[in-house]
Amino acid sequence: MKFRLAALLGLVLLASPVQAERLKFDHRLSPALKAALDANNPALIDFNDSNPRYVTDLIAVQGKSAKDWTEALLIVARAPDKKVRTVADWVAELQDEGQRRCPSTFRTLAGDGGSATFERVSTGCQAGYPNVALYRIVAGTRSLFLLGFLSKGEPSQATRQQWAAVLASAAIE
Repeated sequence: MKFRLAALLGLVLLASPVQAERLKFDHRLSPALKAALDANNPALIDFNDSNPRYVTDLIAVQGKSAKDWTEALLIVARAPDKKVRTVADWVAELQDEGQRRCPSTFRTLAGDGGSATFERVSTGCQAGYPNVALYRIVAGTRSLFLLGFLSKGEPSQATRQQWAAVLASAAIE
């Protein structure tokens, strides 16, 4: 079991379009995330590497599957391109997308030159679009990484604090 979890984390959590840089974070800081990963249920994970310059991984934390969830972890590894070269560019892209989908407010939680952590709260969204998201974007030397907590409902304060800790633990390896 420990080997399978380590292998899963190696594939899921450390994916990178250039394989030179890796995002690491402490999944144990969220009991719900740890339980989802410990379940060793492939239905909870949607890994998409069809575009090696934009690799995504969605892990259902609460819900039946990666297609039917109420809370999820989103991991994205992308190579910078003409449109998004920096952390600030990606933050702006996510804010534009959030506003296009439904009325959204954004609050910066933390940031420095190499990372940004922020919250999006949206209202009046179409079914399926998460009302609340906490994002952390981290820049590596040649890659950008996003770690995001998505919730289709209103997460409790304790849940928000756990996810804030998971996001704060994210670093490039």
